[in-house]
Amino acid sequence: MQIAECYKILNISPGEEWLRVRKSYHSLARQYHPDINPEKANTQPSDTRLKEINQAFEKLETHYKTKADKQEFSLQKREQRLFDILNDYPSVQAAFRSGLDFLKDMDNKIFHLDIQKNIEVSQSIRETGGSLNLRSGRERFEVKIPSGDWNQMSLRIQGKGESSLFSNRRGDLLLNLSVPIEETAKPENSRYSYEMKIPKITGVMTLNSSEGPIKFMLPRNTCDGQSFTLRSGANSKILHILTVRLRP
Repeated sequence: MQIAECYKILNISPGEEWLRVRKSYHSLARQYHPDINPEKANTQPSDTRLKEINQAFEKLETHYKTKADKQEFSLQKREQRLFDILNDYPSVQAAFRSGLDFLKDMDNKIFHLDIQKNIEVSQSIRETGGSLNLRSGRERFEVKIPSGDWNQMSLRIQGKGESSLFSNRRGDLLLNLSVPIEETAKPENSRYSYEMKIPKITGVMTLNSSEGPIKFMLPRNTCDGQSFTLRSGANSKILHILTVRLRP
């Protein structure tokens, strides 16, 4: 059965839209179906006519689907060819990268994908370690808190922030952990803050403080951004707050 004959059987013009083809088919199928119109079964070979209608519709259905697939493939091929041509020009590549950087900048500065949370934990958790059950949107997850002699610590949990409007990228969750000040660390005590970058945790280290060198050791499970309170001596009332930055 040729395509032109299929159009003729369904009483439609060649090249009609698919919705028009389907509508005509349903109308003819109802008209010649013996269960719907039993009176026509006695006056004409309705089974033969209905069989032709079904065959013509199936033929056109395959024809339209193949045509649509070819058009979609051709469009994709043209788009890929255009992209390949433009990709050969450095100026186009630079503009594309600039556009991506602009969108990322909008994400970070305008939409604030990174989320910060200030959380106060107990001294027992600081001493023995523990975990926090947090929620970001509909997602629930657990964050491990390392033990150690620290007063403040920042943890960055990647991919747990806000979702981007322009891509599948998600920001990070920044947890600022703090421990209540102990009685020995009274508000009137003088404090000095330091930041030390170290390649790796080794044995005894030295902090050149305002009171002179202070020897100390870091726990093996020290995380990047942890803060430790140091004293130059047991009777010293000056607190030296050291923030550790681990270098890769």
